[in-house]
Amino acid sequence: MARRSAHSPEELRQRILGAAKGIVERDGLIGLSAREIARSIGYSPGTLYNIFENLDDILLTLQAQMVGDVVDVMKAVERNASPQEEPQKVIDTLSRAYLEFALDNKRMWNLLFTHYLPEGMTTPAALHDNVNGVSAIVAGQLAKMLPTTPKADVDIAAKALWAGVHGITAIAVTDKGPTMTSATALTFVKMLTSTYTRGLTVKI
Repeated sequence: MARRSAHSPEELRQRILGAAKGIVERDGLIGLSAREIARSIGYSPGTLYNIFENLDDILLTLQAQMVGDVVDVMKAVERNASPQEEPQKVIDTLSRAYLEFALDNKRMWNLLFTHYLPEGMTTPAALHDNVNGVSAIVAGQLAKMLPTTPKADVDIAAKALWAGVHGITAIAVTDKGPTMTSATALTFVKMLTSTYTRGLTVKI
């Protein structure tokens, strides 16, 4: 077993997170335990609690990192879009990138739905910030389509739209939907985004 002094606290933190992610990707949440993480990194289970409060703290950190990775993917879509590209097309590309990320990381993605906070524990600010970062990117595109709409209303519209995209993604990742599966999800997402954005721009 590795000595306690073999790694700095930050090195241990990253090793713990890497091991936990690997276990979840291989075995799902059911295979994760402090003992299994410790075995993977060559330390005692007690070492984990010198770095993290508990197993939930590790899982929340992984979720925050994962949503942060989604934000980075979506920011790359924004950067690669030409200035002349229609916001609707950018939103379509954003939704595709979001869906594909989830489908490529199914077991990690499912942590968002299978991991429940114990009573008294709150969601870390980093996870909230990254979730808000997703909707902020969408709001930036909607604002181009709705230049006279108050920012607060655009933000709400972006959150509502992405809640729908997220819902389709959540069903598709499980492949349990009778019609909405990983193979058909993009069609549903494109219909949602095009119908929703068209509705926002119709003047009654």
